[in-house]
Amino acid sequence: MSRNKYPEKTVERILQTSYYLFTTRGYDNVSIQNIVDELGDITKGAIYHHFKSKDEILSAIFDKLCEEYSFTNMIKNHTGLNALEKIRASFKEAANDENVRRMNMETIPLIHNPHFFTQLVETVLKNISPQIEELIKEGNEDGSMRVESKYTKEAAEVFGLLSKVWLLPTLIDNSMEGAFRKIDMLKVILDAIGIPLLDEEMTEVSKQYVRRFYIDE
Repeated sequence: MSRNKYPEKTVERILQTSYYLFTTRGYDNVSIQNIVDELGDITKGAIYHHFKSKDEILSAIFDKLCEEYSFTNMIKNHTGLNALEKIRASFKEAANDENVRRMNMETIPLIHNPHFFTQLVETVLKNISPQIEELIKEGNEDGSMRVESKYTKEAAEVFGLLSKVWLLPTLIDNSMEGAFRKIDMLKVILDAIGIPLLDEEMTEVSKQYVRRFYIDE
C-alpha cells in the first residue's frame, strides 16, 4: 500500500468502522483482522501504526464522541444564560437530538462488556466531569448553584457518574417505573449537593427520554 498522505482520514475510517463492528457484533466478537477485512484497503500494519490495540481504538472512539458532544460545545449555543440554565438547555438539546439517541441505542447493548464499561467510567471522570466542574464553579459565582467550593470536583464526578452511568436503562434489569424512580432520586441527590438541575420540566424531559428506550426495545 502506498504511503498515506491523509492519516487523519485513515484514523477516521478506522474509528467509524470499528464503532460499527463493535455495536453490531459486540466488542469481544471483533478482532483487528475483522476491522481490516471490513475496511478492505487498509492493512493490519497500518492500523497498528495508529493504534496499539483494540482497547486503544475503543478509547479513541470515546474521546471522539466526547469531543463532538461535549458540554463545552453545546453551551456555545446558549448564550445569555446562567450556568444552571446552560446545563438544562444542553440536556434538552441532547434529549431531542436523534444522533445522540441513535448513538445511545447502539451502545447500550455493550454496557455489560467490562472493557466498554471501564472505558465509559474513565471517560466520564477524565473528560466529562472536568467540564461539569467548570460549570459548577460558574454556577457558584452567578448564584444558580450552591456547591461547597472544596467539593466542586467531587460534585462534578457524582453528577457525571449518576447521569451517564447509573441512569442507563439496561445497566441492570429494571422496569420503566424503576428508571423513573432513579430520576426522582437523582433530583434528591443533586438538590442536596447544590445542583438543582431537575425542576419539574427537566424531570419530565428526563422521563420522556428514558421512556423512549423502553418503547423502542
